[in-house]
Formats: sequence, structure tokens, C-alpha cells
Amino acid sequence: TQFSIAEGMLKNFKDLPKLSIHELSERCYVSPSSMTRFVRQIGFSSYKEFRQRCKESFTIDIDYSRTVTKAEGEDILPIYRSYSDNVKDNIQYNFEHVDYDQMSRISEWIYEASEVVYLGLEFATILGQHYQIKMAECNKYVQLPINHNDQINTIRNLSKKSVVIIASVEGSYFFINEDIIKELKKKEVKIIAITMEHNLKRLRDVDDIILCNKYNSETEGRISLLHILELLLMNYFINYK
Repeated sequence: TQFSIAEGMLKNFKDLPKLSIHELSERCYVSPSSMTRFVRQIGFSSYKEFRQRCKESFTIDIDYSRTVTKAEGEDILPIYRSYSDNVKDNIQYNFEHVDYDQMSRISEWIYEASEVVYLGLEFATILGQHYQIKMAECNKYVQLPINHNDQINTIRNLSKKSVVIIASVEGSYFFINEDIIKELKKKEVKIIAITMEHNLKRLRDVDDIILCNKYNSETEGRISLLHILELLLMNYFINYK
């Protein structure tokens, strides 16, 4: 039933903001009560709240600057060039600011931690899956709770000897999930932030900040976040293989 609902939502992705619970249930071949249970399981109080969030969230425009959103076909080549140059600059920035002692210190924290948790939003979570797999190959299990409810429940069950990695290029995770950040402070776990916004007041309680890129106007930060995670993986493997 859950698979049918998830598949049906993806097939009707653009229509979700305007479909009633009965209309979407018909398209997914399930009952409205099954639909209600599903949206609650993924973190919404009701189908009404789920649909409202869909109205607010479903647009790719927010990923890009006006240069891209207003571009025409003939503008593609210079946009590609600018994007690629920014990606190269970001990776060079990461390399120039990498602190080997910091990387080794964080690797040691992770190695000695009773539990390790990786938190992020959207694409950062996808990269988290890669990080989780590679760390498992290094014989270290990293928890990767996906939705908000799973994340808060995971945090509440952590011991003090745990390490939490928060990957958020622009720092939005710290704004959206203030309740999780408060819970982390109560737990007194070590918090590592991977971000470009290292001056945010909300970051004052983290134990370490890994600087990640200087450009993100056209989502260049996604690639440099992967670059940082690869550096972390290499450091851990070299020190604890």
C-alpha cells in the first residue's frame, strides 16, 4: 500500500498541490484512510498540511539565480561556463581551507563514538547515503534518519559519546529544524557542521565547522559538499583502515 501511494505521488507529482485526498487516493488505487496514514507517517499532521507544503515547495526555480531563471536558449553556453568555473573555484577553496588536523580530529571523534548520525536536507541526504555506505565499508555504522520524525527520535536516543554530522551548505538545516538543534544541545553530543555559512549565530553551539565552498548561486555547492565528504572518508580510511 505504501509503495502504491509513493509511486502514485511521483507519477502525479505536479498535480499534488491541487488534488483532494479522494482524487489522489483514486490515482494511487488506495483508500483515503490509507492516504491519511501515509502522510502522517512521513511527518505531516494531516493531508491538508501535506498539500499546503506541496504548494509551497514544488518549484525548481528556487535552486537558481535570476540569470538562469530568465535565460533563453542562446544563454546556455555562458551559463555552463560560469557554473563550471564556480565549481572549480569551490573545490579549490575547499582545498586551500582544508585543515588536516581538524579532519584527523573529527575522524578520531567518529572512530571513538558510540553512535554516529548524519543529518541533512534533500540533496545533502542523498550524499549522506553514499557516506553511510562507504563508512560501513570502513566498519563504522552511520545512522541516516531521513524525515523529521525519524531524526528527532534518533537524536533523543543518543548517548553523550555520540557524534552528529550536519551537512547544510547554506545553513538552512539550522533554521528549519530548531527543535532538533535544541535536542542536540540537551544531549551534549559532539556536533560537526559542514557549511559555507560559518558566521551564523545558530552555529555557535557546534563543536567544529568544516568550511564548504564560496559559491552556491546555481547549486554549485552540491558538488563541493561531495568533495568535502570524500576528503572526510579518505582521512578516516587512511587513519583507521
